Amino acid sequence: MLLSDFGIDEKFFAHTRGNDKETLSAHLSLTCNYYQKIVTCKNLAPLIDTIIEQIDSENASLIKEMFENVIFLHDLGKKNPCFQAKKMENPLFKEHLNCGDSSHSNRGALEYIHYYLPILNQIKDNNTFFRLIYILYNFAYHIDKHHGYLGNIETYCSKTQKERDEHVDFNNIKNQIDNYLDKKFEFYILNKLLFSLLVSSDYYATTDYMARLKTDDFGVFSSSKKQKLIELFSTFTCKLKSDKGINKLRSEMFQEAEENLLKNLDKNIFYLEAPTGSGKTITSINLALKLLENHEHLNKLLYIFPFNTLVEQTKNVFDDIFKNELSIEVINSITPINISEKDQEESESKYEKSYVNRLFFHAPALITTHVALFDILFGTSKEDNFPLWQLANSVIILDEIQSYNNHLWWYMVEFFDKYASLLNMKIIIMSATLPKLDFFLEEKNNFVALIGDTKKKELFQNAFFKDRVKINYLLDKKMTIEDLVKELKEQPKEKKILFEFIKKQSAREFYNAIKDEFENVYELSGDDNKAYRQYIINKSKNENLIIVATQVIEAGVDIDMDIGFKDISTIDSEEQFMGRINRSCLRKGVVYFFDMDNVENIYRGDNRLGLDLKTPRYQDILKNKEFDVYYCEVLERIKTDKTKFKSGLMTSHNYFEEAIKKLNYKKIKEEMTLIKSDTFTLYFPFQIDITLYEGVKEFNGLDECFKTDGKLDGYKVWNAFIELNEIEGFAEKEVVKSRIKALMQLFTFSIFKNYDGQIPFIGDEKYGYYFVEEYAEFITAEGKFDREQYNRAKNSHFL
Repeated sequence: MLLSDFGIDEKFFAHTRGNDKETLSAHLSLTCNYYQKIVTCKNLAPLIDTIIEQIDSENASLIKEMFENVIFLHDLGKKNPCFQAKKMENPLFKEHLNCGDSSHSNRGALEYIHYYLPILNQIKDNNTFFRLIYILYNFAYHIDKHHGYLGNIETYCSKTQKERDEHVDFNNIKNQIDNYLDKKFEFYILNKLLFSLLVSSDYYATTDYMARLKTDDFGVFSSSKKQKLIELFSTFTCKLKSDKGINKLRSEMFQEAEENLLKNLDKNIFYLEAPTGSGKTITSINLALKLLENHEHLNKLLYIFPFNTLVEQTKNVFDDIFKNELSIEVINSITPINISEKDQEESESKYEKSYVNRLFFHAPALITTHVALFDILFGTSKEDNFPLWQLANSVIILDEIQSYNNHLWWYMVEFFDKYASLLNMKIIIMSATLPKLDFFLEEKNNFVALIGDTKKKELFQNAFFKDRVKINYLLDKKMTIEDLVKELKEQPKEKKILFEFIKKQSAREFYNAIKDEFENVYELSGDDNKAYRQYIINKSKNENLIIVATQVIEAGVDIDMDIGFKDISTIDSEEQFMGRINRSCLRKGVVYFFDMDNVENIYRGDNRLGLDLKTPRYQDILKNKEFDVYYCEVLERIKTDKTKFKSGLMTSHNYFEEAIKKLNYKKIKEEMTLIKSDTFTLYFPFQIDITLYEGVKEFNGLDECFKTDGKLDGYKVWNAFIELNEIEGFAEKEVVKSRIKALMQLFTFSIFKNYDGQIPFIGDEKYGYYFVEEYAEFITAEGKFDREQYNRAKNSHFL
C-alpha cells in the first residue's frame, strides 16, 4: 500500500518544530516504523495473529491488514485543508484559514472506512460481510479517538453513518452481533491492544521528531540479563537454606512451588497460597525467574500491590538480592519520576526521556499498584493504554488479590484468564487468604495451585504458623471504649500492643481515652501522612509502644507487634491483622477479637457479611486456617445472588457481558475501577518538623528551598507547585511536578462530597485542590487532619 494511493504527497505537513516542518508521509512512515519496533521487541506478531485467527480464521489476512493500517493511516485526516492552514501554517492552503473545522481524527477515520468499503462490498456471504463491517468500524473508531478517550462504539457508529453517503444497517449488526462475532473477550482485547499500539507508536514518532528523542530501548530483559539475575538469586538463596525450624518449612514451600511450576510451564495463572511469614516474596521472585528462564519470549516482570505501603519494602528486597545489577522501577502516584545518572548528563533531553520512560513502563522490572494495573487493562485514555502492550509476554505477580472489591471477582477472573492466554502473560497470584477465582469459570485448565493440598495443610497447621498467635474472644457483649481501656490495663508491661478499629471515629475516641494515661501511644489512620506512618512503623521496630489504628494497618505494613485487639469484620481481614502479630515467630503472640461497631455500616453490600467470628464455625475456620472453606461460601454467594452485582452501572453478569460484546469501553471502565471515590482534596500548608522523623527517607536530601527554620514548609511546597506554570517544556513540567506532588501528599487530605455536590466550606479551589489558608483548628500537633473538628465546623457553617 502506497501513501500516494491516498493523495498524500510532500505538500502535507504533520508537525512543526520552529521553522521546520515534518511531512505527513514522514510521520506516517515513522509511526509505522515504531509499531514494527514494538512488535519485534515484545514478539507481538504471533499473539496478534492468534487472536485474529480465533475471531475469523478465513479472513485473518484481511483483518491483520486492516489492523496494521489503522496505525499506518491514522493521520489521513491531516490532509484537511483547514488543518494545514490553521495548525500547520502551510502556505499552500492559506485560502482555507477562515474555514471552521480544523480537526483531523474523525476525517481520518472516515477515509479509512471509505478505503475498505469497496473491498468489503465484494463479499457475498452476509455473515462474513457484516462481521468485517463491524470490525472495520471498530478499528476506525481508534483513529477517531487516538487523541481522546474510548467511549461507546454504538454512539460512534450511529454518528458516522449520518456523515457518509453509503448506507450500512448498523442497527442490524449490533442487534445480531452474536451471529457475526461470538468471541467477545478476544475482540475486546484485540481492540484494546490496537488502541495501545496506535497511540504508543504515534507518541514515539511525534516525540522522535518534536523532541529529537529516538526510542530504541523499551525496557525488556535480554537473555544475558536474565542469566545474570538467576545467578545472583541462586547465590542469595543458598545463604537462606536451612533444615531447622521455620526456615526448613520455608525451604520446603519454596521447593514445592518451583517443582509444580516447572511441571506446568504451559499454564498462565498460578496460585501461591501460604501463611504469613512463610517467605512468599522470595518464593515469588524465584518463580518469576524460573518463568523468565524457561520462556524465551518472556522479557518483563511486574510486581503489583494493593497498597503503596508494600512497595518500598519489596523494592528493598530486590535491592538486597540483585544489588546494582537490577534497579526495579517504582511507578505509582506518590513516587517521583526517576532520572537515571546516565540521563542526568544529557541535560537537553533528560526530562523527555524520563517522562517517556514512566509513561511506557520502560524498565525490565517494575513495581506498581492494582489500581494502575486495572487502569491499563480497562482504562479509556491514551495514558491508561500506553503500557498495555508491555504486559504481553510478561510475568505479573499479584499480591493480596482478596483486597479487590469482591463484586468484581467474577468479572475480573474472566478478563485475567483471557488476557493471560491471549497476550501470553504469566500471572502469579499470592496471598495467605486466597480466593480461587477460577470457581467462576467453566474451563479451569489455565490455573495451577503451586502448593498442593497436602503441603498447604502441613504449612498452615504447623505450630510455627497456626500457633504463632493465640486467639481470644471478647464477644459476649458489645465492647465499649471504657471496657477496652480496662482490657488494656490488664496486659503485661513492656509489650508492643496494636488496636484496630473498623471505624475511624472509634479509633480516635479510644486514642483520646488512653493517650494521657499510658506511655508511647500513637494513632494511625487514613488521616495520617506517609511520613508520620513510616515514623511510627520505624519506632515500633525498636520500642515498646501502643498503636491505635484503623484498617490501614491490616496489609502492606511492615510491623511486628506482641499483642493485638481487633474489632471484628471479615475472616480474611482478621487473618491479615493476625499477620501483624508475632510476625517473626520469635515470641508469643496474642490476639483479642471484640465487637464494637456494626460491620454492615462499613462493608455495605459485601458478600462476606454474616460469615464472621460471632459464629463458632468461623472461629474454627480462622483457627485452622481453612480459608478454602470460607471462600467457597463467599464465591457461591456471588454466583447465586444476583443482587450482589449492584457495584456500578451493571446489575447482572449478563449485562456485563453485553457491555463487553458491544465494546462499551466507558461502561466497562466504570465497572472495573477499583476505587470509586467521589472526593474533594484539601491542602493545609502547615509545617513538619523533620527532625522528629528520623529514618523517614522522604526527608533525606530534602531541598533547602522547601524549608523554613529547618522544617518542611507546606507554603513553600505549594508555591513550587504554582510555579510549575512557568516551566515551558511539558516533559520537564511533568517530571518536576511528580517530585513536588510527592511532597504535597504530606499536606493533602480527602473528604467525601456531599450528596448535593456542595463544595467544601473552607479553602479556595486551585488546580484541583482546596487551599486552606486558615488551617490551625483542623491540623493537630502531630500533623494529623482533625476530621471531627472539620465536621463540627462544617455543620456549624451550614446551619
